[in-house]
Amino acid sequence: MGIAFAPFISDACCLCGATGDLTGEHKIKASALRSEFGKASMVIGRFDGPDVVSRPAQGVKSKTLHFSAPVCRSCNSSRTQQADREFDRFHRAARELLEQGVDPSRAFADPRYEVGSGPYLNVFRYFAKLLACHLAELRAPRPLHMTAFAIGAAHQNCIWLAVNEDWTYQKVAASFGPHQYAAHGGLVVYGDKKSGDAKAFHSTLTVGPLRYVFHSRLNWIQRWELRALYPEFNDWCRTQVKVASENPMSDTERLALGFELE
Repeated sequence: MGIAFAPFISDACCLCGATGDLTGEHKIKASALRSEFGKASMVIGRFDGPDVVSRPAQGVKSKTLHFSAPVCRSCNSSRTQQADREFDRFHRAARELLEQGVDPSRAFADPRYEVGSGPYLNVFRYFAKLLACHLAELRAPRPLHMTAFAIGAAHQNCIWLAVNEDWTYQKVAASFGPHQYAAHGGLVVYGDKKSGDAKAFHSTLTVGPLRYVFHSRLNWIQRWELRALYPEFNDWCRTQVKVASENPMSDTERLALGFELE
């Protein structure tokens, strides 16, 4: 193990590395889904391609809505509880602003979210946890600073976050009106133009019309360690970057994933 990453272990917590009392983490928070769907039936699947693939989800706590990578019970409760609760609070405020026609990122203007404060960092910790879980689903090495930040053991924020109205929701709502919708953006790799090595990881989370776009950049130590100690995952990243460079995303795909058009 290096100083920036730890090896992936399939039967260990993807946040702290513990091997006992494992459970699952929701890809989209149950409380946020409950506020959006209530008791209505839900369908989970992919709806962004030529073929729609879907299946019923048995309620907001369905295991079909969990990441496949495990999280230990301590990380999933006490260690991340403050971040989970702060996300709920922030989400309610941002959603209310959006309903009023106000930029939802203005939720950060609340004095509660003074930069560097506990509540401010806890919002970002929630997204650090999600990004770490997305990486673990791909059997990536565990990013030690990101996971330490997610569980409150580190205080240097490593997450960049934008809060806005979901582009896909807007387009569907323009044709069919308001609707119940939630989604996540999986994992996107930013690659170096010359080497193809990973330089950042990106994802999105959408509940209703409100979208969170978040990413974490790799410093030179992290990039070196991926190349030197985890060549299999680094080569996988380089392959994804090569494929993307040869088959660039359409404007629609870029907007759906929260990227600005060049």
